[in-house]
Amino acid sequence: MKGILAGRIRHGWFCCGIFLFCAVLIKPVQDRLEARVGGPGQEPDLLYFSSPAVVKKMALGYDRLLADFYWMRVIQYYGRRDEADKRPVRYKNLSTLLDITTTLDPDLLDAYRAGCLFLSEADPLGAGQPGEALKLLDKGIRAHPQEWRLWYDKGSIDYLFLRDYRAAGEVWREASRLPEAPHWMEPLAAITLSQGGAIEVAKALWEKQYRESNRADVRENARNHLLSIQVARDIWSLETLLDKCRARTGSFPASLEALVGGENARHRIVDPLGTPYQYNAATGAVSLGPDSKIRYLPVPDSYRQSLTTSN
Repeated sequence: MKGILAGRIRHGWFCCGIFLFCAVLIKPVQDRLEARVGGPGQEPDLLYFSSPAVVKKMALGYDRLLADFYWMRVIQYYGRRDEADKRPVRYKNLSTLLDITTTLDPDLLDAYRAGCLFLSEADPLGAGQPGEALKLLDKGIRAHPQEWRLWYDKGSIDYLFLRDYRAAGEVWREASRLPEAPHWMEPLAAITLSQGGAIEVAKALWEKQYRESNRADVRENARNHLLSIQVARDIWSLETLLDKCRARTGSFPASLEALVGGENARHRIVDPLGTPYQYNAATGAVSLGPDSKIRYLPVPDSYRQSLTTSN
């Protein structure tokens, strides 16, 4: 028995050695190929293989080990902004890297959940490819049809990045029927399908990601969106008051402090982190102050209608 066990251990170490040896050879082999065809390409970020099927065959049964390797590369590829700035297309290969990762290990849920955000965020924060994010999530749903979080993420992409509220509502309604779906999924679907409370639903989505994600970059992204929504609401409210004041008096007030006295005292004139908003009394323009610590992410003007309705 001990001899058999020792033999298996030696065999395991031998296979690992062969795998590492092959990995080491990738770079020199690629360099030699590039020399023959006229130099390196402009997108050397795929670890030299762009086909998930080819990479899976080369894994020699160590699919999950190689999947972890590719997942680390995804995080590096997305997170190193200095490298991204040097690429002809900032995140051209992101969807391919994620496809390889999830082909090697279909159970790596983080790759679907964080990867869909990496793909969806607009440049320069992400690839600006929400359609590719939906493909990635559909792949995850096929592998894990009962995982409500993947359905939730799919609806989030439809809602937040594609502004397709009907599609988001349908996805969330489908998710609400899953055995482990939380109780709030069905009301969320109903609100979205009725096209009501758009900005409140958006806040709920980002708040959930901020509370529940165990990734610091995802939580920071959600926090930036939440702060940006509050800034947009503040500025839109102030602009509405300024327009009313000008219509009534013929000019804009000298300061925001003068604007928000009396019955308007509930309106904020500082951003959520406490820096005063910048105000131009000649034009009535309101914006974040130059010293603001908020990283503002654009909020669609379509939210303004839901803000008006809620007020």
